[in-house]
Amino acid sequence: MNRKTLLVLGGLLILQSIAVALVFTPQPHSGGDNAGYVTLAHSILERGSYQELWDPAEPPHTKYPPVFPALLALTVLVGAKSWGALKLLPAFSVVLAVAFTFLWARDRKGLTTGLAVALLLGISESVVYYSQWILSDPTFLALTLAALWALQRSSSVGPPEEERGANFYWLALGMGLVVLAYFTRSAGLPLAAATALWLTWRRRWKAVLGFAALFGVPAFLWWLRGKTLGGSEYVSEFWMVNPYQPHLGMVGLGGLLDRVGGNLSAYILSIIPAGIVGDDVPEFARVSVGIGLALVALVGWIRALREELGPAELFLPFYLGLILLWPEAWSGDRFALPLIPLLFFYSGTALQWLLSSFSERVRGVLVSAVVVGLILPAAFQLGRVAESAGACRGLSQEGRERECLSVAQGEYFTLAEWTGRNLPAGASVTTRKPRIFFVMSGVKAHSIPLEADTDLFLERVRTSGSEYVSLDLLDAVSGYYVYPALQSRTTEFCGLVEVGQLGTRLLGLPAIGPGPTTQDSEPGLSRCPPEMMLTEPRDTGPVEGWEIPLLVW
Repeated sequence: MNRKTLLVLGGLLILQSIAVALVFTPQPHSGGDNAGYVTLAHSILERGSYQELWDPAEPPHTKYPPVFPALLALTVLVGAKSWGALKLLPAFSVVLAVAFTFLWARDRKGLTTGLAVALLLGISESVVYYSQWILSDPTFLALTLAALWALQRSSSVGPPEEERGANFYWLALGMGLVVLAYFTRSAGLPLAAATALWLTWRRRWKAVLGFAALFGVPAFLWWLRGKTLGGSEYVSEFWMVNPYQPHLGMVGLGGLLDRVGGNLSAYILSIIPAGIVGDDVPEFARVSVGIGLALVALVGWIRALREELGPAELFLPFYLGLILLWPEAWSGDRFALPLIPLLFFYSGTALQWLLSSFSERVRGVLVSAVVVGLILPAAFQLGRVAESAGACRGLSQEGRERECLSVAQGEYFTLAEWTGRNLPAGASVTTRKPRIFFVMSGVKAHSIPLEADTDLFLERVRTSGSEYVSLDLLDAVSGYYVYPALQSRTTEFCGLVEVGQLGTRLLGLPAIGPGPTTQDSEPGLSRCPPEMMLTEPRDTGPVEGWEIPLLVW
């Protein structure tokens, strides 16, 4: 690398670090995946295993590949105990993703193109947003771009037939990064397929065999583990009409075609443009960005195919095909992250060709106008997110961190912590967010059965072995399933504790009958038998700020 490239790369690293620092927020996400990754990291450290410790049965985990939880485990090992400290991993991953995007695009089309693509990626709303949460997607993005860069370098530092020296080492690095990407997110399979096909097309037979062993052996062992332990959840859920509504059954050929159409429309017209410029731009402008970017990128991709078939040219259609085929309920901007830098790059390739008849000065002005037109709304969105994040950081410094959360979420966390201190060993709770509840309490948990019939609901809860049920206002689930059961079978429940002002509470389902009635908001709700709660709260020690109880108790 020459001095100019190093200076630009250094500037990008500084700018992106500032961006992720501005939006950094210490509080946890309300989604269960964040807590799920934390629990898997805890399992690796405490058990030396890969288990779903939040589940009373503690089954082996077969859904999320292990690289990201293993990286989180290393972060915990060096002292990270809070949500904010663990978020440094995805934040750092975003910075690396921007750097590798620059290096890859620069090698393909020069420094100016690399700089423009990296700047656009780094300020894109979805990229900035996901730097805030403990999810594997930023790490997957960084590994994917690093792999594409290394593989591209392997074909540019020497003749294709050479497999020694720099050429060999770049190729080995690229293949290793592909394997890491796949074991970070299963959606890395298109990257592995693109790599294998690219090596085959270039007739690098030794490399094909080497990659088959490097990727195929661990991938087969991971598949075999999942198959032996009950099958991969991703594979079984993929064929459902809706993974969140299993009763709808499995999808057929017609359903798959409908998926492609629905997903294509959603990604082009809404998800990708909103992931770049944010939701605050007018709908017409957002749709225009989506359609325009898709059409221009398609032209650029075709042009790139005619110039040079690289791994990226194969990865783009493979990955796009995957996310168009999977259930629409899974669609979202986090899954489109690997497409965004490619769309920017191929759009740049197309613009260079389409504007080739113009003078260099005019061409530069027009391209700059397009880049600025995308950066301005994204920068405005960055400012809004930074303002909200800064307010939360300020509250946290004042010891008022729970005010960063919604009232319902704050009460839910308080209830979980109370549960961890007051329930006897071996207890399990039926609750809306079992993974978050476990991380905040250390108490095993089950998901609320989605049974509207009260008798079936209570049967499912009792059959699971749970004697406790939480009632919360996180969303409509508790109100739809738990509250009607409480109303119609009040005498089967008992009250343990109520926290906050929304009525977030922990209920019991005693096996030996209720105790005397109490002055509770529900007529006839009884006090739980004394054995359902510890006489003296468990001495777990204080939880300071945004520390994670599971990691500090």
